[in-house]
Amino acid sequence: MLSHFGNVPAGVLVGTIEKLVAKMDETELASAFRSDVSQMPADALGAFVEATYDAFRDRGESSEDVVEGAGTTLESVERRDGGALASLIDYARANPGVLREAVVLFAEEHPEFAGALPAVLRTAISQRLAANA
Repeated sequence: MLSHFGNVPAGVLVGTIEKLVAKMDETELASAFRSDVSQMPADALGAFVEATYDAFRDRGESSEDVVEGAGTTLESVERRDGGALASLIDYARANPGVLREAVVLFAEEHPEFAGALPAVLRTAISQRLAANA
């Protein structure tokens, strides 16, 4: 999926994503994911969910703690239940910085899935890359 952004080196892509999400309002970021998460390919969605859990683990919460806090279950998230995914995203948004960190971890660990990010992010990334070309 990296081809979505041409032959951009992974480090440049990750840096661009990091700068972009650092300036985004977390509510706007959550909204973008809520509207597009169901369209993410399974492997990219799995990587994003894992990055979200990792962002919470960095703050001392286990994945079980996270889904409990989100009012859902690990099984529901694994099944790609829309309500469970929305709850996970909302819970991440409610914890300042977690959603931003999750997006950056996702990009660092799986730059090949950057093309699966929500449309609003893909557009902004493309614009930033074009402006810096």
